Amino acid sequence: MTRGFPARQLGPKSRYPDFILILLIPLLIGMEYKFLEHTADVMFESYGKSYEEALENAAKAMFSILGNAKEKEHFQFSVSAHDLEELSVQTLADLLAYADTHEIVLSRMKVLKFDRKACLLEIEAWGEKKRPRDAVKAVTYHEIMVKEDEKGWTIRMILDV
Repeated sequence: MTRGFPARQLGPKSRYPDFILILLIPLLIGMEYKFLEHTADVMFESYGKSYEEALENAAKAMFSILGNAKEKEHFQFSVSAHDLEELSVQTLADLLAYADTHEIVLSRMKVLKFDRKACLLEIEAWGEKKRPRDAVKAVTYHEIMVKEDEKGWTIRMILDV
């Protein structure tokens, strides 16, 4: 025994390899997003039953870095792009730019309308005028991933902090 945990036993303990279980854990416990290891920046994956839900959870992950805020102010805007990867990055980048220029810490974002063919979103976001706890400099395209499978949607992004 080490630190109160039993020593790893050799031989089959599960019919699934450890890496499969690690990938399934977020889906099994209903996780909205998780932060991943990255050398200099912040990488995360967000999850949802729909693209809209996964994107809302991606925004929630970014907002959690900026700090906590109440829903005192809100705004709406549209975002368009050529594909879902660009739409995901552009949406978070526009939210970040709005928050920065209006000195608002955002707390929630809701997709009001999503047109997948046209790659167009209408969103609404809420926040509070105050200084952010930490800064996010940019939303990057590096290692961007937007995928749909039988379990739902996953969005992976890296934020420059």
